[in-house]
Amino acid sequence: MSFVLGLTGGTGSGKTTIANYLKTLGAEIIDADQVAREVVLPNTVGLRRLSQNFGTDILKVDGSLDRKKLGKMVFSDENKLTLLNQIMQPLILQNILEHLVQAKAAKLVVLDAPLLLEQHYQKYCDAVMVVQTSPQVQLKRIMARDHLTLNDAQKRIASQMAPDKRVELADVVIDSSKTVEETRKQVLKWLKISKIL
Repeated sequence: MSFVLGLTGGTGSGKTTIANYLKTLGAEIIDADQVAREVVLPNTVGLRRLSQNFGTDILKVDGSLDRKKLGKMVFSDENKLTLLNQIMQPLILQNILEHLVQAKAAKLVVLDAPLLLEQHYQKYCDAVMVVQTSPQVQLKRIMARDHLTLNDAQKRIASQMAPDKRVELADVVIDSSKTVEETRKQVLKWLKISKIL
């Protein structure tokens, strides 16, 4: 029987670093961002619904989704962000549940999901790990990673759940504001205490 760990944190919190580390320890990773990309590939129901609701200019010449264009559109308009989630989340959840069934032979399954708590995926998990970092580090990371202006980066952070709310719902909180090595040590310590690995 698998232990399902829900892994979440704000954008730029260092969640991916932890997911990659858990993978090296033998965990099966279900990446909600990857699932979100799969459900909007060309010729999918997801992409058809998005273009019906947001217009065909969110499509690239080859018919695939222009994520940057859609991102700009939804992160500056709360109603559009809500609509995007209404279209995407049922499709993502269905796909995640299929992945959880397929992964049941693994000892540790990690559901890596930025919106884990907002979408109430914690009900499919045995524990929730929240990754936190300082606001300065978070801004710096996402500006570098996504080539965003300070203003766009702040908007993206503001569109997510408040960090203290996330911490309230966590079983374990990992501080990723220092070195990768220190972050990994915290994760390993928790896994050993919890007798998961």
